Amino acid sequence: MKIVLDLLEHIDVLLLVFSRVLGIFVSAPVFNHKNVPNYLKIGFSFIITLILFPVIKVPEDLVNDHFYLLFGSSIKELLTGIMIGFICYLFYSSIYLAGRIIDMQIGFAMVSVINPQDDTQVPIMGSLLYLMAILVFLSTNGHHTLIYALKYSFDCIPLGGLTINTFMIDQLIGIMINTFIVAFKMGAPILVSILVANMLLGILARTMPQMNVFVVGMPLKIIIGLSMIVLTIPLYVGVFENIFEYMFENLYDFLNLVLKG
Repeated sequence: MKIVLDLLEHIDVLLLVFSRVLGIFVSAPVFNHKNVPNYLKIGFSFIITLILFPVIKVPEDLVNDHFYLLFGSSIKELLTGIMIGFICYLFYSSIYLAGRIIDMQIGFAMVSVINPQDDTQVPIMGSLLYLMAILVFLSTNGHHTLIYALKYSFDCIPLGGLTINTFMIDQLIGIMINTFIVAFKMGAPILVSILVANMLLGILARTMPQMNVFVVGMPLKIIIGLSMIVLTIPLYVGVFENIFEYMFENLYDFLNLVLKG
């Protein structure tokens, strides 16, 4: 009964905490999937809020004695949660980018599938790698680490204490740059194999002009590309683990930069 009275007495703080938690579950990978019903996201966010509420330090200068102040603070906390989840989603976007690079090299660029998460067309290999990444993320308890990072965010960014500084912008730009680097590294084996195949086809076209290299080259690149994918798929498990470790490392650095600003 005492807990219920405490929640009702600090309903404004509860609403602010709920707004940040909801923002993370709206934008963070795995949790933001459209296959997860919205009422389940809201309910799970409220449960996490009730768990975190007793251990969160409330700033002494936090004032929400007016509806507009409370509404503005709630929007600010929602944007804070979305920003934290978006950083994690940037690393997942590198997986789609790697799939796009692979599809362009092996000839699957013209074939895409509909992603129900954001109603867009995504590459076939991107969808395959994304599903593998989700399984690795859950099997390595990445969702637990994300929830712990959520708790850590309240220590670095107090309620209503979000401030934008140049360190955060530089960190965000660096994360975007690393996204392209990670995607290129993931597609490097297929890129190299297709490059060698194109060089051999070019030599073959010079030595045997009467052969139609285009007719031979398309199925050959598909066979070589799929063969390399089969050989390298077991290695992607370790790659995904490193990506997730690097993702949380950058997330904690970003939160510390907010505290620094």
